[in-house]
Amino acid sequence: MLLNIRNSIIAVLLAVAVNTLAIPAPTPFARSARAVGLAPPAVPASNATTVDPDYVPNYGFVSPSGGHLYDGFGNLWDFASFNSPHLLTCEPFEVDDTMRTLSSGFARPVSRTYVLQVTSIYIDASDAHIVSWDNTSMNWVYNEAMFQKMDYVLATAAKYGVKLVHPIINQDYGSEDSNYAGNWADLIRMRYGFATYEDTYAVNWFADPVMLDSFKLIITYLLNRVNTINGVRYGDDPTFLAHETGNEMNYLGYLPAPGNWTVAVAAHIKALAPNTMVLDGSLARNNYTDQSFALEALQSPLVDLFSYHYYRDNPPAYDYRRINADSAYVQSFGKTYVVGEHGFYANYSEYEDFFQRQKESNTAGSMVWSIRPHSAEGGFITHGEGDGIFSYHAPGWSPQQTADFDPLEEGIIHITRRASYTMLHQQTPALYPIPNAPDIWVVNNGTYGTGLSWRGGAVRGITSELCALC
Repeated sequence: MLLNIRNSIIAVLLAVAVNTLAIPAPTPFARSARAVGLAPPAVPASNATTVDPDYVPNYGFVSPSGGHLYDGFGNLWDFASFNSPHLLTCEPFEVDDTMRTLSSGFARPVSRTYVLQVTSIYIDASDAHIVSWDNTSMNWVYNEAMFQKMDYVLATAAKYGVKLVHPIINQDYGSEDSNYAGNWADLIRMRYGFATYEDTYAVNWFADPVMLDSFKLIITYLLNRVNTINGVRYGDDPTFLAHETGNEMNYLGYLPAPGNWTVAVAAHIKALAPNTMVLDGSLARNNYTDQSFALEALQSPLVDLFSYHYYRDNPPAYDYRRINADSAYVQSFGKTYVVGEHGFYANYSEYEDFFQRQKESNTAGSMVWSIRPHSAEGGFITHGEGDGIFSYHAPGWSPQQTADFDPLEEGIIHITRRASYTMLHQQTPALYPIPNAPDIWVVNNGTYGTGLSWRGGAVRGITSELCALC
């Protein structure tokens, strides 16, 4: 009986999905403190196929040429997409959901994970990739369970043809209170046996030879790891679009990572992963293009990609309108420019303007911060960024569904999707795949009694009439 009920509910949900996603235009957006500068684009009509490929070729390694990116078959691989900071720590269902979203939604499915986590004030050893330093082996202690999660991410990305940028380690934020993932200050603390976070300030991460050699040990472990799911060594895996030297690395708070440090790290990466691009993970945080990129790194054949992060226009160091000058400067050295993070703009017109500037400046790629998948527990993973800004979900909802859904979500998703095709000089497809059938199960929460819950199946139109069945 339960099986019949389940099948009936799935049939109803799929019927609703097909009908509702085919609606030619969305309802108006909810308003927020951010003004709406443009009407959101119409929602594409729905395709009758779900996104669940048997296997999508990984297209070989992506490489730079003439300021653009190309896959192993010579296809242009410039992109507009989203960061996926949850990937290395989330559940398998959520990894699959993310990869389906990226693969079906964007012309070139590219995303950027977050960093390897380090045992620290907010990261327990059980959740860290790098647990501690062992003075006997003179090496780091790693958490195999967390790296097996990473194995699953890479194997699933390969299945869906998604390319990933991976920043290896996080910068030092200067305060333990904002150290949310563990960073190089924690590596200094462990390596030298310091008692406090503040003690690490005495060591210059970029100049200390002990810390450089210790960081190389992490890179060696990472790139020599053999994936326990598909048997591919990380250093040989074309799923990586690029290995990024770090996340928002800066020197003295307003300069890029020193060029000699970036080149030394790039040389070690290239020795272990010669076919994968290296991205300089610097974020200088100053207003001047020629002071935001290290000259020695720009001149090195070992560093392929350079990047900046753009958020609003205050302070001016983050103003996205500097993309034209930044990209031109990087390209003047024969290098390729990408935007590792951007977003939080006040209205739709600024997103449109950003992508127009990306195209006219020949910036090879960009990733909005950030997209999140369905939750393994039902519903969606949500994340607040402050100032009324939240993570986004495909295909985008309007009006705002709950307090922790971003009111500009739908427009940002579809503007970015359209840009992903514009970068390739292609028309945006009129059809948008419908989601896979949701997983449905019987629950009893002790208050409302027995009902149904589900995960997945991102559809508009499952409103109060159907939720009454829950």
